[in-house]
Amino acid sequence: MREIMSARSHMRVHLENSMAKKLGQIDFKEVWTIPNIITYFRILCVPVFVTLMALGGVRDSKLLFYIALGVFFLASGSDMVDGWIARKFNMQSGIGMVLDPIADKLMHVSVLACLSFCTGLTPLGKNLVANGTLDNPWFVHYAFVILIFAKEFIQAMIALYVLKKGATVKANWLGKVSSFTISVGVILAFFHDYVQYADWGILAWGIAMSYGAAFSYLNETMKQVRLVKEGKMEAATAESVKAEDQKIVQEKKDGTYEG
Repeated sequence: MREIMSARSHMRVHLENSMAKKLGQIDFKEVWTIPNIITYFRILCVPVFVTLMALGGVRDSKLLFYIALGVFFLASGSDMVDGWIARKFNMQSGIGMVLDPIADKLMHVSVLACLSFCTGLTPLGKNLVANGTLDNPWFVHYAFVILIFAKEFIQAMIALYVLKKGATVKANWLGKVSSFTISVGVILAFFHDYVQYADWGILAWGIAMSYGAAFSYLNETMKQVRLVKEGKMEAATAESVKAEDQKIVQEKKDGTYEG
């Protein structure tokens, strides 16, 4: 029995080490840090949000839409909390660097998809057209969903490539501004029957900026991968990612950060 348990233990360690070599920034010992647990919670908010939106559309209930909006705010707030905890208590990790943007992307895509299909294809949107409140049932046009999904898919593929090649590309200012702009447009879209079509204009501008940020991200990724291949830059590891984040935190405290 002991031999079987020992063999299983060795196999688990071997698998973790093998994966760690492929995904150098991830240290599997850091899976259950507090910031990462909060990130998992944010990911679990996605199916809750989708369920509320679907029921709201089918049952023609704006109340369920507003409850779903509350879930969206809760998830967004947890994003700020886990970032603060990670910086304050030096809990930055490679797996957090990967999962945090994935959680954000899942929520963004889900929100836009639900605001589109849970209105345009359900009694809620159709009834608003029937009573003359709207001239079309879509709170968010499906074209926005397609554009966002395509951009997020491309960035997800880039993120996996970054992990494999050992680059450490982080969000740039344009990406942060575009994310904020899209969030404003999304919130307004919950009240589309009152603000039409201001929300669509803001969403269009935010999505346009997000594509600019994605191309900038891709360009920086290719530069770093080339430098790693040429031996002019060391491939990132979980330890180096954490050290770099801690350095940035200290520089911000000292007022010397230039990023």
